[in-house]
Amino acid sequence: MKTKIPAFILFFLFLLQNLSAQTSISDSIFTLHGRMHGMHRDSVLLFYENSLGQAVFQSRPIYDDRFIITDSLTRPTFATVAFKDQGEILTDSAIEARSHELYLEPGRLYLSGDIAKMDSLKLVGSNSELEFGQLNKSIAGIKAEMKPLTERFNKEKDPEKAARIGTLFAPYDNRIKAITCQFFLKYPNSYVGLHELVNLVNQMGLDSARHFYETFDDQLKLSYDGKQVAAAIEKIASVQPGKPAVDFMGIDTCGQSIALNDFKGKYVLLNFWATWSAPSKESNAHLFEIYNKYKADSLVIIGIADNDASAEAWRKAAVSENIYHWTNLLSGAGTDNDINEKYAIHYLPTKILIDPDGKIIGRFGDNNIAHADLLLDRTLQNIFKDLVAKLPAR
Repeated sequence: MKTKIPAFILFFLFLLQNLSAQTSISDSIFTLHGRMHGMHRDSVLLFYENSLGQAVFQSRPIYDDRFIITDSLTRPTFATVAFKDQGEILTDSAIEARSHELYLEPGRLYLSGDIAKMDSLKLVGSNSELEFGQLNKSIAGIKAEMKPLTERFNKEKDPEKAARIGTLFAPYDNRIKAITCQFFLKYPNSYVGLHELVNLVNQMGLDSARHFYETFDDQLKLSYDGKQVAAAIEKIASVQPGKPAVDFMGIDTCGQSIALNDFKGKYVLLNFWATWSAPSKESNAHLFEIYNKYKADSLVIIGIADNDASAEAWRKAAVSENIYHWTNLLSGAGTDNDINEKYAIHYLPTKILIDPDGKIIGRFGDNNIAHADLLLDRTLQNIFKDLVAKLPAR
């Protein structure tokens, strides 16, 4: 016999179900209310990634200096807001000048400020935005110091000269990296920290990157940024000593096609460098000493230059710097055969030693350049000392 449920209970359950559904929906929606003043623009542009990691672009009209943008969002996300007039066509640099970075979160958000002064914009309602503000405040002084160098870099049209200027950012970048690492420690499970780690993971040692990644909870690790960091860490780990060397192909200075696998059975030293990198050019003199010392022992050197945008400088350097004695290739930057990308190279010079079986047995440089040449010398001495000892007596 079926029991009949009273109508008032059914009505109560109906209300509870709807309330639960509404709560679930509201928890996955952001509504950005804009109230601007000062210079008038009639369109707002919002660029961000949704919860699936898909790039989203929204454009909305501005009426009486106000606008509303809404979308589903299950987690905080980095975004850029910009302003323009309808029908106005802007260059990338113009859009950048009118842009402001912020963090969206599910819920009601309120953006206000003077469009003519993008730094005056203030977002209320996002905890991640507060964290982002703390980080920006701590590095604002360094960015101010960098401004003249940044302007000089942006104005330079010659790729070789621009690359040389780019090397001057290193001291500033290192200071920003140190402050950002302190931010990771202060906010160990922050969306802001995770997004910053995406940009820094390749500049850290493998152990440091893993340590910071492990401070995030499973929800953050499964986010789009979390997956990016995990993939970057896995990539770096895959080209460390003990791992098989990744094959590649390139065209040398004589126009010949060269593959790493062509040298199986020999020790191979990959030298990642560039003509615009002063430490790389200094290291080439030491490399010439290594070549003369071990060439009879079947040590092969392959130079891989990050000079795809300035190939002529690379060809001239092959002669002027006495490196034409060994194989020289371009890195293939921006192609499917980007050798720097294959080996997770982010510092120049970096040298990678591969044994006759095609296994990486040494990595020298990366973010620890100071003693790289000394460690390489010791490794080669041990290898070829052992080889000499194994040779039959004559």
